[in-house]
Amino acid sequence: MIRTLCLGLVATSLFAAPALAETRSEQVAGCMIRNATETDISQMKQLMLLALQEKKSEATGVLGSLMLTAGLSASSNCGVGFNEVGTPMFEYALRLYGEHLGTVVLERSLDAMDLPMQ
Repeated sequence: MIRTLCLGLVATSLFAAPALAETRSEQVAGCMIRNATETDISQMKQLMLLALQEKKSEATGVLGSLMLTAGLSASSNCGVGFNEVGTPMFEYALRLYGEHLGTVVLERSLDAMDLPMQ
C-alpha cells in the first residue's frame, strides 16, 4: 500500500501526462524502455537527487545528458528520425520514458529500505 501510494504520488506530481496518448509516442516510449540501460537509470537517480537538493545547474546538466542519450537511443533503436526529436510526439515519448525510469528508481529505493509493503 505504501509503495502504491508513493508511486502514484511521484507519477502524478512529476510526470503528469496528457489524457490522450498518441500511439506513435507510446510505441517509441516502449522501445526506449526496452533499451534502457543501468546508466540511464543511474542518470535519472542522479537527476532526482540533484533536483530535490535544488541544485538547478547540476540537475540541468544531467537532464541534458539523459535527453541526449534518450534521443540517440530512440534514433538508433526505435526508428525515430532526427527531425522527430523536437516534436510533441517525441516529447510525450520522453515523458513516458522518464516516468518509467523514475518509477524504477523509486521501486529500488523502497526495496533497499526493506519496508513491509503488504
